[in-house]
This record gives sequence, structure tokens and C-alpha cells, in this order.
Amino acid sequence: MVRKKATAARRGKPKPTAARNPTPLTDLVAFKLIHLADTISRAATLVYETQFGLNNSELRAMIVLRDLQPLTTAELSRLGHIDKAWVSRSMANLLGRGLVIREAHPTDNRMSLIRLTDEGLQMTRAFAPVAHARQKRLLAGLSQREAFRVIDALQKNAEQLLSEP
Repeated sequence: MVRKKATAARRGKPKPTAARNPTPLTDLVAFKLIHLADTISRAATLVYETQFGLNNSELRAMIVLRDLQPLTTAELSRLGHIDKAWVSRSMANLLGRGLVIREAHPTDNRMSLIRLTDEGLQMTRAFAPVAHARQKRLLAGLSQREAFRVIDALQKNAEQLLSEP
């Protein structure tokens, strides 16, 4: 029997990992949440690019601007969790479509503020019902309160992990 195991190992057959690693890292909550976020993002791309011509970065930028405008590029990047390079690309596209405008920063000439145009606000009103319907489908079987309770607890614990690695 020892010979068969040694022979199998030499042939390149992988050894079962369950005995060595009872909990695969792919079963960690963080791994699953990242995968879930990616799945939700890809599904959103299918809808919002088709119906509104917006990629995920542009969509997130418009959502953040709707609630918190006007913002600098750096603020938009931070608050929207969008890479700065993607913010720049997104702003170029949104400016070209007339959905956002840049205006002078009141205290710093090196910066500008970004704001939704009336057309941009109208678009956020148009995609809001789509977003709410998608969330309802995503949360099927859960109340919004239950889902947010779990998210809030995970967020609090994640922030603790960040502050106390």
C-alpha cells in the first residue's frame, strides 16, 4: 500500500487536501464576499451598460455624486471606492455625454468640483427603480433589515481587523 501512494505521488496525482486542510481558504467568508461582490458587479454591468450605457465605475460615480455632490476627483475616488484612474476615465465619458460638469473649486485653483447635470440627475432617477428591483431580487428570502444587520456587523468587525491587524 505504501508503494501505491508513492507511485501515485510520482505520477503527479494530487493528494487529497481534506486531510491536510479541513477548511479550504475558498470557504473563508472574505473569499466568498469578494466572489459575491464580483458576481453582483458583473450582473450589474449586463443591465446598466445595456440600458443606460454606463460601466460600473460610471454608475458608482453617478450614485455617489447624486447623494454627495459636488466632489473633487479624489473625494469621488475615495467615497465611491473607485480607482483614481477609473474616476478620470469615467469623468471623461460622463463629461462627453453631458451627464456631469466640472466647476471651479471655491478655495483651491488646482482642483475642480464635479457635479451632475440635470440630464445626469434624470438618468439617476431612471436607473433608481432598476437598482431597487435588482436589490429586491438579490435579497429574496431576507428582509432589508436582516441583510443590513449582517453587513453592518461584518463592516464593524472588518474595521476592527484593519485597526488591529
